[in-house]
Amino acid sequence: MTPIFKSTFISAVLLWCAPVSSLALPGGALDNTAGSITRQVERSAERLVKRAANRSIEQRLEKQAEALEADLKALPDVLPVYTITGQKAFNEVALEDGSRAVERQWLVTGNEEDIKHLDQTGIKVLAKTRYSGLGMFVARFQVNDDINSLEALRGLIPELADRLDRNHVYSPGVGETHAPVNVQLLKRKSICGGALRIGMIDTSVETEHSAFGGARIIEQRFLSLGSGGGKLAPVTAHGTAVAGQLVGRHGDSGMARLPGATLFNASVFYRRTEDLSGATLGHLLEGLDWLVTQNLSVINISLTGPDNRLLASAIRKLRKRGTFLVAAVGNEGPAVSPLYPAAYSEVVGVTATTPAGKLYRWANRGKQVMFAAHGVGVRVPRPNGGVRTDSGTSLAAPVVAAALACRLNEGGSERALQALIDHAQDLGEPGRDSLYGFGFLPY
Repeated sequence: MTPIFKSTFISAVLLWCAPVSSLALPGGALDNTAGSITRQVERSAERLVKRAANRSIEQRLEKQAEALEADLKALPDVLPVYTITGQKAFNEVALEDGSRAVERQWLVTGNEEDIKHLDQTGIKVLAKTRYSGLGMFVARFQVNDDINSLEALRGLIPELADRLDRNHVYSPGVGETHAPVNVQLLKRKSICGGALRIGMIDTSVETEHSAFGGARIIEQRFLSLGSGGGKLAPVTAHGTAVAGQLVGRHGDSGMARLPGATLFNASVFYRRTEDLSGATLGHLLEGLDWLVTQNLSVINISLTGPDNRLLASAIRKLRKRGTFLVAAVGNEGPAVSPLYPAAYSEVVGVTATTPAGKLYRWANRGKQVMFAAHGVGVRVPRPNGGVRTDSGTSLAAPVVAAALACRLNEGGSERALQALIDHAQDLGEPGRDSLYGFGFLPY
């Protein structure tokens, strides 16, 4: 007998064994009282069992988060990445600041005349791309080892020094191989039923899953290496979970948060290992450029990584066009420096909590946090059918993205954001704080 059931059993026995004279009850009142006591004991036992189950789930999810963090840290300094046909595409390498990037690859933005400065010994231009949606002209280039640093490139091409950066690699915010959970998808109420257009940039989505029955999902993959180099291998787990938070039905009678929406998904993540995926900055820019041309009010981006000049420029351009970017703040712990893109001032940064508003212990903290939403112990669709339970700020961000899209459908951008602020439950220090931002949004 477990300690919980043992304690409940003892309490029940003590109540049943109380002397009848001490109750001093007339006629049938004794039976009524005994029945009332039994119901109280049963309800108490149910509450105790539920609390124990919740603690067990939370502990298991925390162990999974720890395992994922260990996996990320265990990535080798040099990780070969392969195409869908098994050909080596490039090496992903660890940098001195802890970030990761495509080995010896850099990106620079400017005009065609600016790009001519790359005609230098030790530099090979791999691609030139005009992103009409973002209004950017970008060159991707590879350098020799002796000039593979910002300091060296500043000396060689000073005209471009403030407009170039590494081809960084970004990560999704939750694990990709958590064990399935044998539960029914919970019923969920919609936030609004309007014919919205909302975007996300993530992994691919398993659109055949029963949770997406009737959902409208338009997906474009951005995993090509260009110049006949093949395509990287796509993954589906993370994007399927995030899409489930936006347009996925929960249960036979449950509704999606946005049942009338069309979801536009830019698939940019490639397979790193059996359990982990990554996205290059180059592919992120391609995905964002496609999304911005789809007339979207909100784009959800549940990924994290380092600050990057080109990413920052792209996000500024997105915001100037009137598009909101909602991003997960990350799951690397409260002491970690801010992660991007959530830490950019133009972005709505989101942290994760339990349904009751208890902060996710692995969530990043700081002034980049704008809102909190349910992202702990979330049941989400998994590839190949079924559901699983996951946690992470990645699952909280689409909750806020959905709510913001609904508000934007009702009025202007300033009113929409203020409406969310007014609706948020202030759970931390009064006003905006580094844990919950403006507060918890109970959607």
